[in-house]
Amino acid sequence: MLQKTTKEQEQQIIELCEQVAYDRKGENILLLDMNDADGAIANYYMICTGLSDPHIGAIAEHIQREVRNKYDVRPITVDGAPQSQWVIVDYGFLLIHVMTGEARERYQLESLWGDVPAVDVVARLDEAHRLRMEELAGKQQEQ
Repeated sequence: MLQKTTKEQEQQIIELCEQVAYDRKGENILLLDMNDADGAIANYYMICTGLSDPHIGAIAEHIQREVRNKYDVRPITVDGAPQSQWVIVDYGFLLIHVMTGEARERYQLESLWGDVPAVDVVARLDEAHRLRMEELAGKQQEQ
């Protein structure tokens, strides 16, 4: 059953999914804005690389758990299995692809939509973390 979410909730859920994948050591996390893409089945696609079958399973499971715990939202469907090297978590507005490096190289999803805006989530979150650390260091020096 499709759950009703506001645009604000959707943005918060996207940010939470990005953070969980990042915290779980997902690599090469990209967020693709599919709003203007022909044939897109979701507004956003998130693509994330896991280092092994258990790792992609853990990333996908933690995303689902955190979204359910914080927003009481469950995916419409989850497809694939860690053993298949690719798990898809579908929230309707957000389609999350957690894949091994080999599967990502084979299917090259980001090249299918090379003309849509893409955000390097790892770079953005690394920069946010660096700025927070600088701010904390500055506050400690003031004391």
